[in-house]
Parts: sequence; C-alpha cells; structure tokens
Amino acid sequence: MTHATKAIYKLLLSDYVKVSKVSVEDMLYDEQDILRSMDNIENFDFKHISPLKSIENFNDVGPSVVMGSPSGLQNGLSRQLFEMWCSSMKNACVILGYVVEGTLAKTIINEPKEVTLMNGLTAPLNMQVHYVSFSAHADFAQTSTFLKELMPPNIILVHGEANEMGRLKQNLITQFADSNTKIISLKNCKSVEMYFNSEKRAG
Repeated sequence: MTHATKAIYKLLLSDYVKVSKVSVEDMLYDEQDILRSMDNIENFDFKHISPLKSIENFNDVGPSVVMGSPSGLQNGLSRQLFEMWCSSMKNACVILGYVVEGTLAKTIINEPKEVTLMNGLTAPLNMQVHYVSFSAHADFAQTSTFLKELMPPNIILVHGEANEMGRLKQNLITQFADSNTKIISLKNCKSVEMYFNSEKRAG
C-alpha cells in the first residue's frame, strides 16, 4: 500500500468498529486488531514517482510520464500539460477508457490537424494520440450473457456514447429477435413509460 492508501484503510476499518451493531465478542476485528494489522502492511516507496500539485512545480526537463486527470482534458493540470506538449512530435497522449462527447479528449482521438487552446487560440496537434478502450463496466459478451439469464421484457440502454449505444441496441435486437423483449435506447433527459400486468392473488 502507499502511505495514502494505508491511511484510508485504517480510517475505513476504524469506522467499521464505530458503527458495528454487533458485540465486541462477535466482531471480525476490534481496534487492537486494526493497530496490529497496520504494522504488517508494508509501504511502497516509489523512488521515481512523485505527485504533481501544480504546473509551477513541474520541471519540464528530459523524458517523463505523467498520469493525470480529468480524462476529458477539459481543464486542470492534464489540460495545461497537454497544451504545453501537443505541438511536438516527440510527445504522446494515451487516453484510457470512455471519453465524453464534446471534450478535448474525444476530439483528439480523431487526430485533427489542430486543437483549440483554453485561451481561444489554436495550436497544431503533432503529438501521437493513442486510445485504449478500458472500462470497469461490463463488455457486450458479459452484458448479453447476463440478459440471457434474466430474459427481461424491457431493456433500457443509458449512459453511453451514441454510436456505441446504437451498435449495442442493434446487436441486442438481433439476439432477442425470437422474444418479446422491448429494447430502448434513451437520449439524455428523455423519459420512457412501461406498463406491467400485475398478478392478483387471493390473500
């Protein structure tokens, strides 16, 4: 664990002890267990990795790798560094996971010749841009397998990039062609009505 992770670990376990409703005898661990476990956790000391709080603290000399957020490159330190480095062919930007429409990250995936900077001016985009599809969400195979098990009467697709959502919808329509499953892909701020036949049973 890093020092920060170790501190969070202790905080969470301490909260468990405070809010636990069970007796001390039935607890999985108590305050003393927490203290003992902390002594057994080694800290990772990264000699070549350090946090960067602001652009003023960055010494831009020699090669380096920066892991930054937000991933959309809309603002913050990641945006500042991008604007410093985007015009040089020596640099590269690797974008991981889902990117939102309308963000700079989404724009540069298509590798335009130039980009608009935060001050309104434009700059040439000469750096390499790589996109790696990585997400903590389920992929199509996992989602379709789950839906096959459930066989729901309605499937509503939300929270996704429009083209990818369209592809998912078409694949699901093909998959559920022999059933009466209704598949809906909603745009933001749109509503949908569903009707269910409730079973009435004598009490």
